[in-house]
Amino acid sequence: MNLSTYQKSVASVLFNVVHLIQLSEVMSMHIMLNPTSNKPIYEQIIEQVRIRVLQKVVVAGDKVPSVRELSAQLMVNPNTVSKAYKELEREGIFVTYRGKGTFISEDVHDLVRQKEVEQLKTKTQQLVQLAKQTGVTHDELNQWVDEFFSRSEGEDQ
Repeated sequence: MNLSTYQKSVASVLFNVVHLIQLSEVMSMHIMLNPTSNKPIYEQIIEQVRIRVLQKVVVAGDKVPSVRELSAQLMVNPNTVSKAYKELEREGIFVTYRGKGTFISEDVHDLVRQKEVEQLKTKTQQLVQLAKQTGVTHDELNQWVDEFFSRSEGEDQ
């Protein structure tokens, strides 16, 4: 193997390594869409990002794939990803720096947790209303909650 062939081989390997590193950065979001869901794709993307933040798969300061990269990975229209990104930025989860890209914001964990808690409170309020309508007592409902917590704590171990 002469020197120029060797240099080309090294360049090719380096190119592949850089490409794999970039690809792994895109894959770090681990967004999985459900094509049979009634939920719009952009909302699925938003939900998946929130879940990844709560699971600490992505953390403050992490670079987010570009709209083009994520749309190619998910095989969806870039406008769909752009709509999700705009909403995530509006919520303060994403922050975009011109010329540098989009990143997970610094106070993201608290923002996402706060939003999830608000949704949980709304669902709890609906549950209590339904329980009252069906004749379930306060004590019964509390007993069920205690049971479910006990079961889930046993599953976590």
